[in-house]
Amino acid sequence: MTTYKRAVLVLGMHRSGTSALTRIINLMGFSAPKTLMAATEANEAGFWESEVFMDLDERILKACGHKWSSRKLMRDDVMAVARNAGLLDEVRRSLADEYGDAPDIVLKDPRISRLMAIYDPVLKKAGYRIVPMLALRNPVEVAASLTKRDGFDLGKGLGIWLRYTLDSEIATRGMPRTVISFDGLMADWRGTMERAGRQLGEPWPQLSPENLAEIDGTLKPGLRHHALPPPSRTSWRGFLAARTFDAMQRLMVDPRDKGACRSLDFVRAVFRPV
Repeated sequence: MTTYKRAVLVLGMHRSGTSALTRIINLMGFSAPKTLMAATEANEAGFWESEVFMDLDERILKACGHKWSSRKLMRDDVMAVARNAGLLDEVRRSLADEYGDAPDIVLKDPRISRLMAIYDPVLKKAGYRIVPMLALRNPVEVAASLTKRDGFDLGKGLGIWLRYTLDSEIATRGMPRTVISFDGLMADWRGTMERAGRQLGEPWPQLSPENLAEIDGTLKPGLRHHALPPPSRTSWRGFLAARTFDAMQRLMVDPRDKGACRSLDFVRAVFRPV
C-alpha cells in the first residue's frame, strides 16, 4: 500500500480568514505546528500558525530586502539568498521540529505566499505532497483591518493585498488548488470545504460531532469586523484590486479558469507599487 504525506498550505493575504481556515483544517485531522503563536486582541481565537516560521519567514524577507508589508516584486533568487544566509537549512530543521513525523500537516504563514520558491522544494524533499488553499477576502475589508491594526492608509492596504494575492496565485498555478473565500466560510463552511475537497481531489475525513461543534463555534459572527463594498474602480489601485478580486472569485469556481489567469497576468504586469 502506497503511503504519502500531505501538507496543506494556507496561502493568501493577512486578515483574510487564514486563521479560521487553518483551524478548520486542523480539526479535520491535519497537525498544527508545535509552537503556536499566542492569541491577541487582533485575533482572539488564535492564529494557528507557528511562531517559529513567522519569525523565520520575516528574516528571509529581510535578507531579500523586504518585510511583511512590502509591495514590490521579489527580484532576488530567494532560494539562493536563503541558502547564503543559512536560512534554508533553518527552514528544513524547523519543519522537522514543528511537525515531527506527522503524515498530514497544515502550515500557515501569509508570508509563505511570497516564499513558495523555498517552501515548495523543501516540502517536496521532505516527502510532502503540497495541497494549496488560497484564502480570499474583499480587499477593502482587508485594507480596513490593516488601517485599524497598523495605521496603513487604504492605498497601502490594497497594495499589500495585491502583492500577496498575485504571488500566491502564480506560485500555485498548475497545481491542484482551491480558493476559499472568507464569506463562504462564514456562510457555509461545510459546503465550502466540500467544494474544496472536490477541486483538490482530497478525501476529507469524517468529522466527529465534537469537531463539528468546535468548527461551528470557531466561525462566530464576531470574526467579521468589517463588512464593506468591493473596491471602487475610480482609482488605478482600486481598479487593479477590483480586477484581481473578480478574477480570484472566478478561480474559486474553476481553479484553472484561463480567462481569470490572463486577467491576473495583466494586473501582475502593470502593478507598479511604490
